[in-house]
Amino acid sequence: MMYPPHPLSISQIFKAVKVSSTIAVNVRLGERGELWQARFFDPALPTVREYHDKVEYIHLNPVRRGLVKRPEEWRWSSAREYAGVSAAEQERRCGLRIDRVSLPADENTRL
Repeated sequence: MMYPPHPLSISQIFKAVKVSSTIAVNVRLGERGELWQARFFDPALPTVREYHDKVEYIHLNPVRRGLVKRPEEWRWSSAREYAGVSAAEQERRCGLRIDRVSLPADENTRL
């Protein structure tokens, strides 16, 4: 899981990314003006079930694009780890370590 260091918020981080990338693109293209939409939404996932639904949706993206037949086949996906591969094995296979959060077992628990 990624998160900004305290005391920064995700909104502040996205604002910095938007400003710096807009400046860089405008300088490179000799343009002026906005590049991004004005707002960023940080939707909270209210329950454990909704968290798992979002993770599953993300895992299925390479399948939907026809890049692999199963989510576990996508090299950079955390799907393998969710399917039982250890974090160390995942890191050995693709060079990335998945930092997962521990969630309550009850899927109706509010986060």
